[in-house]
Amino acid sequence: MSELPTKEVGQEDATYEHIIKYTGLFGGVQGVTMLVGVIRNKLTAALLGPSGLGLINIYNNVVRLLSEATNFGISFSAVRNVSELFDEGDTRKIADFVDTVRTWSLMTAIFGMVVCCAISPLLSLWTFKNYEYTAIFCAISPIVAMMSIIGGEIAILKGLRQLKRVALISVFGAASTLILSTPLYIWLGIKGIVPALLLSNLAVTVIHLHYSTKTYPWQATWRSMNNIKKGIPLIKLGVAFILSGVFGQGAELLIRIALLDLGGLDDVGFYNSGYMMAVTYASVIFVALETDYFPRLSVACFDKKKMNVTINRQIEACVLLMSPFLTIFVMAMPLIVQILFTDRFTPAIPMATCAALYMYFKSLTLPAAYLPLAVGDSKMFLTVEFIYDAFVAIAIPVGYKMAGLTGTGIALSVAGFVDMLVIHLTHRWKYGFKFSFTPMPLYLAQFVLLVSCIVVSFSENPMIKWTIGPVCVFISVAISLYILNREMNIISKIMNKVKKGKDNADQ
Repeated sequence: MSELPTKEVGQEDATYEHIIKYTGLFGGVQGVTMLVGVIRNKLTAALLGPSGLGLINIYNNVVRLLSEATNFGISFSAVRNVSELFDEGDTRKIADFVDTVRTWSLMTAIFGMVVCCAISPLLSLWTFKNYEYTAIFCAISPIVAMMSIIGGEIAILKGLRQLKRVALISVFGAASTLILSTPLYIWLGIKGIVPALLLSNLAVTVIHLHYSTKTYPWQATWRSMNNIKKGIPLIKLGVAFILSGVFGQGAELLIRIALLDLGGLDDVGFYNSGYMMAVTYASVIFVALETDYFPRLSVACFDKKKMNVTINRQIEACVLLMSPFLTIFVMAMPLIVQILFTDRFTPAIPMATCAALYMYFKSLTLPAAYLPLAVGDSKMFLTVEFIYDAFVAIAIPVGYKMAGLTGTGIALSVAGFVDMLVIHLTHRWKYGFKFSFTPMPLYLAQFVLLVSCIVVSFSENPMIKWTIGPVCVFISVAISLYILNREMNIISKIMNKVKKGKDNADQ
């Protein structure tokens, strides 16, 4: 048995310095991961085109949906249990529980793979309106199993506070996907999609096992009834998370099936590339929420005053970091498409531009959205998730019918606004959460600046676009830097690091 790992994260107060520190750690690593992903997407877009990207996205959505439906929420529920045992410091109990997690991960992996094979004809019919893809869905069933194993291992590492190791795995996983996928796309074209998905997911699974078993070697005893019984509380805790994932992935799959039916595979590819630019890449700001913020909120949620301070401070930090990013993103959209994809993907620009407001509303919403999970209120969490998923699954196809791809971006932003209202109102009523209006001038100023950037980005007058837009970007960056510098002297810290790096280079 390995020695107990050292804690990397304590239960610090919700200070700007703490929030920015861990957002920087995970955001920086996620940035590297995304850079590798950018190269991969660029090559994939050039080699396979919008139809190829659309096909990859559909396969990935099906696999994620089945994984969420069959993994019993272990990837989420195990984090809390392992974390509690880690705080107790009993290495024997931790080793036994790690064994339990792995036992259940292995069982759910086999279960998920069998389910995928069994319903592959239905998946083909529901997705493509024929049975031609039955063999393909059966072929990708091992990915469902791999995702269950990965989920268990990542939960163990998070519970043991091995956060730097988690970040490192993310980089290596992205790099291995790039290295393995690209040659197959060059060699086989669209026919290389399934082998590429299988090989890249196998590589990611091996990487996770390599790092997690360094701490606690693999010794899953799946035939032990005692070990199976010990994991039942995990399943009960994870039910809400499972259903939430099923709702979310189900809504995403329904959206893509609707777009496939209404517009075709190219439009699915355009929508997915726009979503990737507006939501996936911008989510780097939120990457520290689950790993660092959620454990802090779980401790603070039983003291209303501390809970409100924790959530509101996290919201303010998210807005400060997200707003300048979004204004730059909107104004640089044509260049971003050229960097990430190819000229063929320009139809995604209006969609991604209009969807930028979705991420702004998300920065006001996500820190509060974790509250039901922190207090263990699965019913409220599921209710709110279902309302959002049902709304977005209807709104985006309607938006597409009314205004094409641009309409899907508008619909996504409307869904983000509705989600914000629902979460803030229900959580105020249910938990006594009080949204702080003290930073409201900041929130309104950044909102107006972002909307201004979106409006001028659609202008055909270059003078208006390239005069007003950059001014809005500059003001947004200046506001965020001013507040962050006032709270934590961030400019001096950055300058000191630059000076230290220069001194080390000169030596």
